[in-house]
Amino acid sequence: MNTPLISQKPKQPLKSFEDWQDDVISKVFQVTLDKSLAEKKDSQLVYLNSLVEELKKEDPEKKSFKLSQSHLESALVARLNIDPNQMSDDEETFQAISKLPRISLFDYLLDCWKRASEIKSNLLTRSSKTLEPSVVNERVKVMDALKDLLVNYACLVIQYPDMFPQINDSTELGSRQLVSRLLSDINSPEGLPLDFIQELAAKVDEEQFDQIFGSALIGLAAQMRTKNILNNDYLKPLNGLATLTEIKSLAAMLPTLRSWNPQNSTAKAYEVMSLLGPFCRISVFPSDEPSIPEKYFGNIQQRSKADVDSLMISLSGAIQGVQRTLFNIFNNIVRSSPSSKEAVLSYFARVIKLNEKRTQMQVDPSQVGTDGLLMNLSSILLIFADPIYSKIDRIDVNYFRKSRRIDISQETKIKATQQESDAYYSSAVNEAASPNFISEIFFITLAMHHYGPLQCYNKYNNLNRDLAELQKQYDRLKADQPKWAGTPAETFNNALLERCKDQLEKWAVHKISYESQLLDPTSLSRTLQFYNLVINWVLRIVDPTGQHPIKQISLPLPPTPPEEFIMLPEFVIEDITEFFSFISRYNPKVMLSCSRDELVIFIITFLKSSTYIKNPYLKAKLVEILFYYTIRNENEGGIGSILNTHPIALEHLMSSLMSFYVEVEQTGTHTQFYDKFNIRYNISQIFNSIWNNQMYRNKLREESRKMDTFVRFANLLMNDATYLLDESLTKLTEIRNIQNEMDNIDEWEKKTQQQRQERESLFHSLERQATSYMALGNETVHMLEYMTSEVADPFLTPQIVDRLAAMLDYNLNSLVGPKCTGLKVKNREKYRFQPRILLQQLITVYLNLSKSKEFIQAVAKDGRSYSKELFLKAFSILKEHGLKLDRDIKVLEKFVNNVEEVIKQEEQGEEELGDIPEDFLDPLLFVIMEDPVILPESRISIDRKSITTHLLSDATDPFNRKPLTIDQVIPDLKLKERIEAFKKEKREKK
Repeated sequence: MNTPLISQKPKQPLKSFEDWQDDVISKVFQVTLDKSLAEKKDSQLVYLNSLVEELKKEDPEKKSFKLSQSHLESALVARLNIDPNQMSDDEETFQAISKLPRISLFDYLLDCWKRASEIKSNLLTRSSKTLEPSVVNERVKVMDALKDLLVNYACLVIQYPDMFPQINDSTELGSRQLVSRLLSDINSPEGLPLDFIQELAAKVDEEQFDQIFGSALIGLAAQMRTKNILNNDYLKPLNGLATLTEIKSLAAMLPTLRSWNPQNSTAKAYEVMSLLGPFCRISVFPSDEPSIPEKYFGNIQQRSKADVDSLMISLSGAIQGVQRTLFNIFNNIVRSSPSSKEAVLSYFARVIKLNEKRTQMQVDPSQVGTDGLLMNLSSILLIFADPIYSKIDRIDVNYFRKSRRIDISQETKIKATQQESDAYYSSAVNEAASPNFISEIFFITLAMHHYGPLQCYNKYNNLNRDLAELQKQYDRLKADQPKWAGTPAETFNNALLERCKDQLEKWAVHKISYESQLLDPTSLSRTLQFYNLVINWVLRIVDPTGQHPIKQISLPLPPTPPEEFIMLPEFVIEDITEFFSFISRYNPKVMLSCSRDELVIFIITFLKSSTYIKNPYLKAKLVEILFYYTIRNENEGGIGSILNTHPIALEHLMSSLMSFYVEVEQTGTHTQFYDKFNIRYNISQIFNSIWNNQMYRNKLREESRKMDTFVRFANLLMNDATYLLDESLTKLTEIRNIQNEMDNIDEWEKKTQQQRQERESLFHSLERQATSYMALGNETVHMLEYMTSEVADPFLTPQIVDRLAAMLDYNLNSLVGPKCTGLKVKNREKYRFQPRILLQQLITVYLNLSKSKEFIQAVAKDGRSYSKELFLKAFSILKEHGLKLDRDIKVLEKFVNNVEEVIKQEEQGEEELGDIPEDFLDPLLFVIMEDPVILPESRISIDRKSITTHLLSDATDPFNRKPLTIDQVIPDLKLKERIEAFKKEKREKK
């Protein structure tokens, strides 16, 4: 059976309100008006004699006095006026002074406030359950008055520390004494409770804020300047600042301090002298904190990979914690008031402006901010950008016309001259309203990344390059050690070897320090999300409907790009390419964290409409990124499945790559000759990755029907194969010669040291060149192999077929002809030289075209390299190593027989013609012309076939280098009639 609960009636207080007031005020202030209480043993109460005397004057008849709410301020002032340094013979005064705590008045007031807060808390929790609500409320009012008074006087002693007598010691007074409190945990006895700070903040206006909190904040910043990521003590000033900004009124007044945005300072000084600079510059980078790599990752060679990974995760976690706290600080300020929001945006913009020199080729570290500062601010901005991803339509495309917060006046534009840009950005905008906060954050984040993370990525790339180069130098020295051991150079070389080793170890730990932040998956994933947003925003601008990504963009784009697009800073596109290039090389799995469709659409869009972007380097970067992600597996972030399924890729990728293959022949840069081979190598790898998809093969056939454009592509493909194979095989022959020299030890030793070094230097140079050319040549021949199997006709046009035949014959001669022994280098795999595979590919091209009358005739006309014996030797090798089936060899044998038959016919025809007049011969090929035409500028007659072939590679008149197109040539009808008459006459005489 349940016993019913009996509700208890609230009890009457044990003490009267008068006694209770006296008791709690005495307890809070540690004072009394009762002398006997102060004289008790172990009593810490200070007898306020001055107040008692004052009260006696007011009421002489009264013998005893109690503390009450009406006496609060008098009691506190009386206590504060007691001089702790006074020397007195008066016993009563001496006793009062001896009981004073040896602390500053602010600390005393804070302790009083804490005692008052505790009493109030007990009233509201425990006492409220036993006392009448009216009693509790009456007492709470007293405690509130007590606390309010204490906070008021705390403000006073901070602003005017000499208003009351202070203890004479080294304790800092005024605003500075808040620093140590703010460095401590708010819940610790040494800390500054959040409620106290809130009550203090409620008392101050803007002027008082500087007096009360200004020096404290400067003190926190000064503390932060001495900290680094290695010791957790950096958390104290950081958390102290975070605590202050949690109070809205304080956060709003922070930007009013002079140190918030100091004027006329350099980038280096700014991050030290500005209020938040020291907090934002905490870093893991060796360039900022040289001690971190050695102290954190020292003795790297003795550590296991798991140990190093654990250290990297720890360091990465620490810096992410800093960035989250910094974001909370900035976010609190932004949300505190409109003027504070503007101040934060101006702060970010000022950092960007001061660090514009970070993008220079040679950067003076003393003239720019640290990597840590820019990386941390970029991370903060990425968090601010989180809400933007679903609001792409609110990003103002006219931001740079409406706002001068970010100066892009001198930046290279995507496709506009400086004059066009100046005119555009100085013209009025229809919508005059200021950009919204979303647009501000988007563009500031874009700019901060350009000057921050993107430059850090570049620095990391350079470190990797230098590290690899130094490793090669060290390996060469180590390999050559037996050669110089015992020679006069031994001491010098041993010292050099040791220096290389020390530098390698130093750079290795620097590399790991960089990686702990730059390659952190969480940070990269957030950056990737942002650049996906930038991609979609850029595509939205060029989309004629302006609906992307809500409605996917359609290709091709209109011929003329929108003005809003071409006037954007070029770094908008450049940074997208640099970021994706960076992660593709160093952490491709990050791609798995976000959609990869955006990247594919972006690349294909601007390869398809390549005239939208002026800079050929940027377009080459698009191909490079596509290449990197096509060679990756799906679980490594690869995009193979997207390329094989996405409608835009299936429809436009093949034509875009072919078009760009042609376009890079003339990039306008001084390195265009070598650049084109690297770009085309990447294109060839992309072709390889998609070739098994029948839809792409169908697209190739479709493109091949556009004969003019495809023939240009085929011509360049053949040109590359010709040049690359010739260069690589020539270099291999030279390598073979030097290897033979080195093998002849007696002769080699007879050479002087300088001669040997020169030959070795040449040898290493030849090795690099041969490897590069052979890799590129292999891929080009492979493309010829599979493309001629699918579409032969473009390769059989008059402009192509003769040169293709000559190229094939020449390389067949190199591989199996009399001089093939010169290619027998040691370690041929090192140079990517696989003669059997190369022979097999060349033979496959012959097979693909073997039934064509045009190809047979072209081979027959090649008197320079073709011979039946070469094919017989090739057949022997093919059979011996099983490189081709018997039926393929029979087809080739028939092809050779057909070539031989044509040769006999051609020889008979040449005999019929006899000596040919010189003006009937083509001036380039020196064969009789079939269709002579006159070049408009040089007025020279040349065969149409010959000039057409020349123009495929070089759009100039070969005799004066002036621009020329095939439609400008003039048929030379009179010369053609004379040639025909000559032929007819010779045939009739025969």
